[in-house]
Amino acid sequence: MNAIVAIAHSQRAHSAVGGSSAKRVISCPASVPLCEQWPEREESDAAGEGTCCHEAVDLIMQGRTQKDTDVIGVTFNGRVMTRELYAETVEPALEIFDKLDKELGGIDFLNEAKVTFPGIDNAFGTVDIVGAAKDRSTVIDWKFGSGVAVEAEGNAQLLYYAYAAAHSPATEKFFDRSKPIEVYIIQPRSRDGEPFTRWMTTWTQMEAFALELRNAVEEAYGPDPRYALGPWCKWCNGQPGCNLYNNRVKATSALSPDEIRERIADYLPYADDMIAWGTNIKELAHQLLEQGASLPGYKLVKKRATRQWKDEEKTLRHLAKMGLPAADRYVKKIVSPAQAEAALKSAKLPADLPAHLVESVSSGTTLAPESDKRPAVMVAPAALKLLSDRLAGR
Repeated sequence: MNAIVAIAHSQRAHSAVGGSSAKRVISCPASVPLCEQWPEREESDAAGEGTCCHEAVDLIMQGRTQKDTDVIGVTFNGRVMTRELYAETVEPALEIFDKLDKELGGIDFLNEAKVTFPGIDNAFGTVDIVGAAKDRSTVIDWKFGSGVAVEAEGNAQLLYYAYAAAHSPATEKFFDRSKPIEVYIIQPRSRDGEPFTRWMTTWTQMEAFALELRNAVEEAYGPDPRYALGPWCKWCNGQPGCNLYNNRVKATSALSPDEIRERIADYLPYADDMIAWGTNIKELAHQLLEQGASLPGYKLVKKRATRQWKDEEKTLRHLAKMGLPAADRYVKKIVSPAQAEAALKSAKLPADLPAHLVESVSSGTTLAPESDKRPAVMVAPAALKLLSDRLAGR
């Protein structure tokens, strides 16, 4: 790969309108001024881990490590890059990138590039990878969470980054109006989805998106901006002050169990929103208390304490002195398949695990919309009906 090295940004600044909020802004313009009135959410553990992975990949992509595995044991964003986390996130992400680089005949790129979206005040962002191959421009976004799969096709965040990069001095050199733009999502731990999705877009499509976003921002600061409920509500820090969102929760809470059963399919699309509403209220309350505010009826307390050794070496010597057998002083556990593969690769041994040793076991069933690509699981009544229909020759 031909790398044009960039300086790492350990902490990303947030803009009023950015790549991650573009879909929300277009769908619910009123959320823009609303979010300005409420504090940013504190970083969750999952988000913190994602930042750790981003920074590890960034260090590797800059060529600042002799081996990719040199990031193992290093602390990024206050979190240690463990061998298991590396095997689950960084390693497969880099493998996907290397395959893409080979497929496209080499990608000249800039990583962690700061870009500005033209035509909107204070609209900027940081692109994970922006570059160019022989016949196209490329924009890549790493997703290191283990949540719902994110698709590249029509992705507002990637369109935002692509358009901004095409109009920013440091990255415009990667774009040529005679060539298309391909965007990619690399998500190694995608839950129920593909770890790599891609989508080819055009300048016309990017410009249409830019116009739509500018119009939404203009509406946001107008006299009567539009509110709309949707998946974007989950990440909106303005939730506590949104009457439309709060009224949805209150109206659903007022229904009887029979009414909910009758209309459950209508309310399922908002179930996650209602769960998130409660979570966000608790997070905001915790944040206010930690900042010194007073909330009637509530206080901060220490989490449940767990006992741990102060000094493991001294503890082992004490247990041995007491006569505790060595076998009882340690807990041994076999490594996971991902850990085994990582260890084998590090030792330069064949890392392909035989099929008779490894299996993928589902932990059960989960609810999904009809649009989900996975096949439906038939429960017993449905299976019996299908068998009956077949026997009857239907």
